[in-house]
Amino acid sequence: MRAASSSLPVSLIGGLACVLLLSGCTAEAAPPVATPTVAPVVIAPSGDGTVRIGTLFPMTGPAAASGAAQVAGTELAAREITEQGRILGTPIEIVHRDSAVDAATALTDLLARGVDVVLWDATVPMPDDLAAAVLAAPAALLALGDFANGGTPLAASGGFAARLRTLDPGLVDTAGGGEAYDGVVLSALAAARAGDDGAASIRPALDQVSTGAVACASWGECAAALADSQQIAYAGVTGRRS
Repeated sequence: MRAASSSLPVSLIGGLACVLLLSGCTAEAAPPVATPTVAPVVIAPSGDGTVRIGTLFPMTGPAAASGAAQVAGTELAAREITEQGRILGTPIEIVHRDSAVDAATALTDLLARGVDVVLWDATVPMPDDLAAAVLAAPAALLALGDFANGGTPLAASGGFAARLRTLDPGLVDTAGGGEAYDGVVLSALAAARAGDDGAASIRPALDQVSTGAVACASWGECAAALADSQQIAYAGVTGRRS
């Protein structure tokens, strides 16, 4: 008589073997998947040892009074920053050009002089072609209308107006002076935040010193917060940049 042959499925036999051997038949573990790391973007220092700011304000024509106030605002900021402690130990240089005659030529001259930041008139929007020229060049751009109240520059209050007139006793209008002052301070803070006075470093840092959690209202206060590794939001004479 022939012996009966087993008809158990192979899969069942394998399962019984696992039970009998108590060897824990489990699926082979998948190898760990490596998590890709993204290297931070590092901007190589490109400064030359001077924070150089070029301005395009109306220095002639019907808006010249506002231009004079803006010139005074930039010079006041540069003086006070120097008195309170220089940026990275380096000086600030302000180069003024008249936007009322030929703004395109004036801008070309500023860029040829190697300015790190261009400040545009607080009273009118910057033409698109000029803004594009700045962004295509190695320079950062601050349109001072971004500080203005609804696009209209604010007349300076008593105390600040008096400080402006220490630079220009003959000022007949102070509107725009606060915006220009804030533009210089913000540029200086951006250089301090970046640890470099080059335009490529200042550009991204302009937003970084405008949007942090720690509000501060002066160069001295904000610089101290940066030195303490705090994320600042400069809100100066005219408030936060919009």
